[in-house]
Amino acid sequence: MNIRKYINKGRVSFYITLFTLLFTLNGCSDMLSTDSDSRVSDPELNTKTDSVFLALGIAQAMQQVADQYFYVGEMRGELVTVDEAVTDKNLKELANYSVSATNAYDSSYVFYKVINNCNYYLAHRDSTLKTGSTNVVIDEYIAVAAWRAWAYLQLARTYCGNADGLTIPFYTEPLTSISQIEAKAVDANCQKNLSQIVDALAPELEQLLERYPNTQVPGFGSSNYNIGTTNWGANKSINMSRIFVPVQLVLGDMYLETAQYDKAAVKYADYLCKYGIVPDSYLSFRMRDYIVTPDDFSSDFNLLFDNYINIYSNNANPGDVVTYIPMAVSSQSGKTTTIPLSFGYDYYSINHSSDCPRVETIQIQPSEAFRELMDSADFYYYPTSYNGQTENKSYPTAVKKYKAGDGRASVTSEFRSIDEAMLYRNPADTTKVYVRKVRNANVYLYRASTIYLHLAEALNAMGYTDAAFAILKNGISTYLENLVMKPTLDSEGKIVQNEDGTPRIEAYKYMSQKSVDMLGTMLPFLNAQYRETFTADKVYGIHAHGSCTYNKKENELAQSAKGSRATALGSQMNTYYLPAPVIGEKMKEIAQKYDVSVGNTKADSIAAMQDILCDEYAKEFAFEGRRFYDLQRLARHYNESGTWGGDFGSKWFAKKLEGNRPQKDLRDPRNWYLPFK
Repeated sequence: MNIRKYINKGRVSFYITLFTLLFTLNGCSDMLSTDSDSRVSDPELNTKTDSVFLALGIAQAMQQVADQYFYVGEMRGELVTVDEAVTDKNLKELANYSVSATNAYDSSYVFYKVINNCNYYLAHRDSTLKTGSTNVVIDEYIAVAAWRAWAYLQLARTYCGNADGLTIPFYTEPLTSISQIEAKAVDANCQKNLSQIVDALAPELEQLLERYPNTQVPGFGSSNYNIGTTNWGANKSINMSRIFVPVQLVLGDMYLETAQYDKAAVKYADYLCKYGIVPDSYLSFRMRDYIVTPDDFSSDFNLLFDNYINIYSNNANPGDVVTYIPMAVSSQSGKTTTIPLSFGYDYYSINHSSDCPRVETIQIQPSEAFRELMDSADFYYYPTSYNGQTENKSYPTAVKKYKAGDGRASVTSEFRSIDEAMLYRNPADTTKVYVRKVRNANVYLYRASTIYLHLAEALNAMGYTDAAFAILKNGISTYLENLVMKPTLDSEGKIVQNEDGTPRIEAYKYMSQKSVDMLGTMLPFLNAQYRETFTADKVYGIHAHGSCTYNKKENELAQSAKGSRATALGSQMNTYYLPAPVIGEKMKEIAQKYDVSVGNTKADSIAAMQDILCDEYAKEFAFEGRRFYDLQRLARHYNESGTWGGDFGSKWFAKKLEGNRPQKDLRDPRNWYLPFK
């Protein structure tokens, strides 16, 4: 997509020519490659409008990153499988960890192209330009700094992490000549690992945020730019503000990657609170083998509407999406992608159909590991009594569970509308499953769910396991204040006791007062400023996206059926889905699967909750190109914590990937990453 032509069409554009730089030293080849070695005609970028075109040029460089970012993140995880007969060789190499020197998706060039252009912008842009007293460029300047940090973070996630002996070249000034490259190549400071990159970049971003606390990503004046129509007739629009990476989020991720959990939590919360982002009611439902009819399932239950698919809609502002890389609608209009085609959707087909045409050959499909994970999920529901003719309108006082599977893996055939499910199974050949998430040729970098689940990971590691679980069950809202584990009082204000003399605490309460206080102090969700944003009727638990249903009668025991109380999953009546039983089951699973001794310490609970979050990442973000990045981070943190041994993370990672038949020993963290080239 040629983004420039959609912005400021009436202005005389300032065109930045990119530089041709060839690396041939010590693994730095192909780091930078551009179109000309000529000088830029206006190196100061000191007008209000000219640098817009360089910023949008960086956005086009981000499009060149998209396929590699996606395929490395998805194929090197355990949620997809390849077809030996039809899958592209490059994708098979990624999946089995045998990447060769010629692999199309092992190129640092695409990231360094983004970085070098960001370096040029940041070195030459006059960031003090004002209209009156208003700085008119600082949002754009900070957005470019965030892009650079994101690109470096991705390089580190892909090529080195903190594994022994692995680093990548690191530059913060624009390189415009071969002599500069040669000098940097022999400079020991050129080489950094993940932690060193964060140490180098985070302070500058923090200073920018401190100086400009109200910064926000540029929008260029409109939230809806039409970028064309596919050959099969679908219009595509984008919101320009969503092509940028918010600086708070990249800082949060940098801190999360490097186990600076308190800093990560603060950055995520700052963004969520400042912009009033709440986890919405994107619910889905799965019927195992299309129809499940246990005796206590009502007709209402079976007719539940599925709206999770709306997150992946083809419009400028899809729900839940914060940042995406939108790809062009045709090769004539800009950079295209092979991602939809690899999953069976011919986005660039000339077939004039009403829906994105499907092809017979599917290179990437959901794996058996994905199916087993989703099939093992419990679905929580309110049963109603139904005698075949009449339905009891009153609801019981308890939630039930049934292994109907997680709704985020819902599958349809011709018996149900294709638009109501994430996966489509061809009735004529049930071995073929199409993944609808990728159909619109957008690569998602951040969703609201991403931020909340990363926040949960940070809170759990800080010891607030109950708050992390709350993000899954109820969401962070004022409702959590009702879930603090306090003794029950009778009508006279006296503590009600159990038969054994202990104070009675309702079974559904699981929050500590310490955690609730933290959510109103260190993190501001529940303080006076933001309480109205995070009220109980607005906020939903993320696990509810796939494992529960609304009470369709809009009535939950005479309480509002909205927000944190709206679903069976978030209900007071669901005593199945609570930290103690869920973490307990996970501990048993880990002890058996990895042959480790799991105790009942706080550290054990934190480590088990981390694995629960890993499962939730899989359910929520499968087929979005991020699985490997999550796995390598969680595995590193398992090794660093040492709860179940200093090499547990390595064994855990290798076990996760055993279904890929890896060609390298994944118990060695150095083998997790691609060879740098």
